[in-house]
Amino acid sequence: MNSRYQNDLAYTKQFIFSFGSNYALGVRLFPKEIREATIIFYAFVRYADEIVDNPKQKMPGQTHVTIDEFIKEWELVIKNGPNEETHKILRSNYWVFKKYNIPFDYSFDFLEVMKQDITKERYESYAELEHYMWGSASVIGHIMTFIVGYSDPKCFDNARALGEAMQLANILRDINEDYQERNRIYLPTKDMYLFGITEEMVAEQKMNPQLENFVKHYVDRTEKLFTKGIKGIRFLKNGGFSIFLATRIYRHNIRILKKRNYNIFDSKIRVSKLMKLYFLISNFFIYPMLFFRK
Repeated sequence: MNSRYQNDLAYTKQFIFSFGSNYALGVRLFPKEIREATIIFYAFVRYADEIVDNPKQKMPGQTHVTIDEFIKEWELVIKNGPNEETHKILRSNYWVFKKYNIPFDYSFDFLEVMKQDITKERYESYAELEHYMWGSASVIGHIMTFIVGYSDPKCFDNARALGEAMQLANILRDINEDYQERNRIYLPTKDMYLFGITEEMVAEQKMNPQLENFVKHYVDRTEKLFTKGIKGIRFLKNGGFSIFLATRIYRHNIRILKKRNYNIFDSKIRVSKLMKLYFLISNFFIYPMLFFRK
């Protein structure tokens, strides 16, 4: 298994970094064993995500046309174990899930919402959105908690909050793009109604007081989730520095939105390389303070 695992690891590394270096900084700061498991798992996430979001663009090493084909092979791997014919991403993830005692159910929670993204374009209530965020983000935080290790199981509640915070930061950052390019609105239609928001307002791409109040409400909610999520990082045995760094970078997206007076139609929000460098350097001084928080 060792030589096969190393070959599969080499493939997943090449696969991940073929999409660019955005994920590279946080991964490189993990201890070696944790870094390798994270790369393997992230290849699983990225492969499934690309099948759903970019079905017409073939990925390196892609053998599945649809997400259903990917899920079917994964089910067979879990049932019978991997073999020589198993896709390298699935085979290597099987060993990662086994090694770190990660419940396989988590992977299906993620794959369920990947399928959902193909057909579901609106979310009526926050409960519906929470279900989506569990499968698309929080469950990934739970899987990573198993990989890095933890000293107190209550950190799983914090991991869920952190996953929701990161996903909401993405949703808020991409409201305009999601609607214009994919006809998706993730924020609940019931809340839009309460704030006096219509789809026409989003389509017209013009800010007004209703939209500003609506976005501010969700920015405030996201900030509270970040605060709760950060409290669990001190219970992680490995990788806390990297996770705190990623959290600060994600959180900066909504702080940029604040500085723009919640204007979701301004230019696309991106955290610059210089800002990421600042977060990295300052992390060495700020991260130790987490262990003194109550």
